[in-house]
Amino acid sequence: MTDELLEAIWRAGLILLGSKVREEYGLATPIFIDLRHRLYEDVALLRMLGGALHRKVWEIAGPSAGPQQVIGIPDTATPLALAAAMASLDTGQPLVYGQLRKRPAAYPGGQAGSSAFMGCHQQAREVTLVDDVMASGQSKRKAIEALSQDGIRVARILVVVDRDQGGAEILAAEGYPTFSLYTIRQVLDYYVQAGKLPAEVARDALDHLQSKQFR
Repeated sequence: MTDELLEAIWRAGLILLGSKVREEYGLATPIFIDLRHRLYEDVALLRMLGGALHRKVWEIAGPSAGPQQVIGIPDTATPLALAAAMASLDTGQPLVYGQLRKRPAAYPGGQAGSSAFMGCHQQAREVTLVDDVMASGQSKRKAIEALSQDGIRVARILVVVDRDQGGAEILAAEGYPTFSLYTIRQVLDYYVQAGKLPAEVARDALDHLQSKQFR
């Protein structure tokens, strides 16, 4: 069965393999999901990704859930969260948007002047923290801590791809359940079955990730 989102991600060249990862990011990993540079060249794909995230938030929350808010981890997931909120328009399942800065604002005073959070928040809203991938979970923990300083509690974490390296389990044990659109195995299996990726390349990538676990 064709997965239109994974097909679009492949066509956009967002799956980097082998030497391409080292050339573009200097990382020693056989696979890299690049939801950064090329994604912004394809607004239609960004909208498609936002739609998938929107649907997943409400699938997790359930049809009778209260108000939902999405906040992206800066900088990569900021546009992902915004795309999800925009995709919610006229669906009957709205998502309120909020933005997290990498560091607090530098205004001279006032409550908002020392905050890393941009937007409005109400305690009745369930907050989903959005990111591109899950590996160790460190960036998620930092974002959770930053938001907690503004009295914002994260209900759950949603990523596009979970690399299955243990981060999700670590955060779940700390009270932050993690969900994903795909696991890395699902992504690789799809591309192998679609004839886009040799089975041995996928196997090598999975073996590498399994050898780099965070516990």
